[in-house]
Amino acid sequence: MKKIVGLLLVFIFFTGIQVYAGNDFFKNTDQLHEDGNYTKEYQLLNDQLAKADSDNEKAEIYWRLARTNLELTDQLERDGASKDRLLAEFDRGVSFADKSLSLNPDNYNAYYWRSANTGRWGETKGILDSLFKAPSMRDDLEKAISSNPSHGDSYYVLGRLYYAVPGIISFGNKDYAVSLARKSIDNQEKKARPYHYSYYLALAKDLWGRNWKSSKRLKEQKKKKAQYNSKSKLLEKNWFYEGIIDYSRKEPYSSVPLAQLSDREEAVQILQWLEKKLSFLPDAKPGDLDDLKEVRELLDDWK
Repeated sequence: MKKIVGLLLVFIFFTGIQVYAGNDFFKNTDQLHEDGNYTKEYQLLNDQLAKADSDNEKAEIYWRLARTNLELTDQLERDGASKDRLLAEFDRGVSFADKSLSLNPDNYNAYYWRSANTGRWGETKGILDSLFKAPSMRDDLEKAISSNPSHGDSYYVLGRLYYAVPGIISFGNKDYAVSLARKSIDNQEKKARPYHYSYYLALAKDLWGRNWKSSKRLKEQKKKKAQYNSKSKLLEKNWFYEGIIDYSRKEPYSSVPLAQLSDREEAVQILQWLEKKLSFLPDAKPGDLDDLKEVRELLDDWK
């Protein structure tokens, strides 16, 4: 009996070590991602995939491959890769996410990264040529927020989707995009950095496109609060998220409350703040430099 118990304890001990090592592995690859070391992350994930012995572990690897594949493809675009090459790589990212979901259909990260790769495929192909993919992309993001209602990244991409898709022939809506952008900012994960700067850049563009005066913002907010409270579906509620924000608050980019600003005044203040922040980032990644370039171009255009 003692021998059996001893063997059981040894088994449990080593099983525990294996689980812990798995957790350590993902902490390591996630840190590589945070650091912008996407090539190393991709290599480690591929190596681990051959060793993975459970569906859950494989699912976790596949959605991370979808994530880092997108970052690597963005770098290919900066390096001048052809349109066909980029489309093929974004398709590969979608395939990774598909494999993750086939193993774990409840993984919100896989839904998010499938939609993100699909969205970049659409941007590369052209919005009118990729409009047929918009509903499935929206559905993926809706599943992601249903599983994790505080997932800021999903609200961010939803906002970009509602802004980009034409309203006349599809479901695009610039007003919804503003609410979804604000929702993403209020749900940003604060890890190594205090802000997700891309979220703020998206909000600035959405506000500039909507172009409401301060009086209309305040008037519409009252209506939106009632609409927010009347909806039961999470996505539909957040179309009207502006209805429940505090317009007396001051955002980090402004010295005056939101109630005193028009859409375009707020948009310009966001860009001016972003230019200062992004210009002095000690750990700027290629995406940050892309954002800074766009911020400066928009400031020139919006003068």
